Amino acid sequence: MDPQTILWTDTDVYQRRYEKTATALMAVERVLRARRPLGGGEDEFLALYPALAAADPDIFTVIWQDPFAYFWARFAYELVGWCLSAEPRPAGLAKYCAALGTEDPQRALALHLGEFKKFIIALELKSGAARRFDSPLHTTLPFSIPGTRFSVLGRGPVSVLGVDGASLEVVHRGNPMRLGLGGAVSGADTPRLVERPIVRHGDFEIMLKPETFCVPGIEAARALTDLADDYQEQQVALVQEALALVARHHPAALEHLGEMVQVIAFKPAASGDYSNISLSDLPGAFVLSALRQPYWMADALIHELLHNRLFFVLDNGEIIEGEGDDISEGGEFYSPWRDDLRPLGGLLHAVYVYIGVSKFWFAVCASGDRGVPREYAEDQAVRAVLDLQIGIAQLRRHATFTEAGLGLFRELEREVERLAASMRALNLSSDAPATIARGDGKIIPFGFATDGHQLSILESIVAHEEQFDTPRQCADLKSILHPS
Repeated sequence: MDPQTILWTDTDVYQRRYEKTATALMAVERVLRARRPLGGGEDEFLALYPALAAADPDIFTVIWQDPFAYFWARFAYELVGWCLSAEPRPAGLAKYCAALGTEDPQRALALHLGEFKKFIIALELKSGAARRFDSPLHTTLPFSIPGTRFSVLGRGPVSVLGVDGASLEVVHRGNPMRLGLGGAVSGADTPRLVERPIVRHGDFEIMLKPETFCVPGIEAARALTDLADDYQEQQVALVQEALALVARHHPAALEHLGEMVQVIAFKPAASGDYSNISLSDLPGAFVLSALRQPYWMADALIHELLHNRLFFVLDNGEIIEGEGDDISEGGEFYSPWRDDLRPLGGLLHAVYVYIGVSKFWFAVCASGDRGVPREYAEDQAVRAVLDLQIGIAQLRRHATFTEAGLGLFRELEREVERLAASMRALNLSSDAPATIARGDGKIIPFGFATDGHQLSILESIVAHEEQFDTPRQCADLKSILHPS
């Protein structure tokens, strides 16, 4: 398969990862049945597993393509391996075990296996069947029921005793309760079953479901837990408008959204210490800040889609030697997109996603679309090219590519060269005024120089490098950039 296909058009990569997740589930079951590392503590999981394995294939697929399925399967696989090995704990388990509150491999595995009951709850809700667990699911509110529109909201620990048709039997703070849709709510802490909204566009749909991120070790979920119950519903029209813009200006991205994205969660722009985020452990899901600017939102949809796509691509092999798919940690390399230093893997992600995002903005500029101020569209298109030239230079200078990865990097280089040519063809200038979208969606000047003039796009990029390139890796910025 040629590099361009791997990077931009291959959709089989999604199915391969789902199949890999299902294979991990089967491997966990086989090893637990044969080796019994918990001395009987795995018995309930082994008793429940056949119900999911024997489910209607369509129902199983919907449940097992939920982002939580990859999260659960990945940690189950690693925890089983840790329990059966004399080796130290794998580095990737540190944050998860800390969130579980245990350093003991058997205890961590036992707690994790308990979370499998969420899949069984989903199965029984979809089939309308009843089931009472031998031992309750002990979890924390809020939580998502994977593969469904249902979530259980509230705060604090909860025990789920079973499921009966369309309701759950739970115990919360010593009080037995039955949760069904539309039940009475006495306060924000009270457990309640809700159905999350769906955004439809053409023949695909995306759930707006923040509880997908409410799993151990995902710190980004803190920005999502105190939102009004109807906050996601309030964003439906905004998402539909943004999707229409993606369809108009970047239809290839829309196709991938339909193929791969399962869940979006919205938060207020000021909530949390991030704007938007994708996580490799929850593929097909991302969090967006709800800015009332549909063009900015279209940009964000494409941006996070491509972060997710690159996670799928990297699942088939590294591009940069020694770089995993965790881009949340800090690093030592200057990035024109961030105020902090980044790992090389983070720079790779940025180059990849901004190539895709810039195609949207170039299409907006070329179309003469008047739905957004012209100066903002020009800023976004030109800024992307100049930042991409810096990102490419950083990777070229500092990254060691795998054999397959080098071919993919060369394709990224060619993409950036083509974008620079498009910039020239459209007569877009780096001397144009720099602008930015404010939290309320209003387009404002990016900033002003000491003499009072509004910064140009190029000036704003140079100012960022001077302030945040503390290692002075791009001090030769003029030799890197080729602005018009």
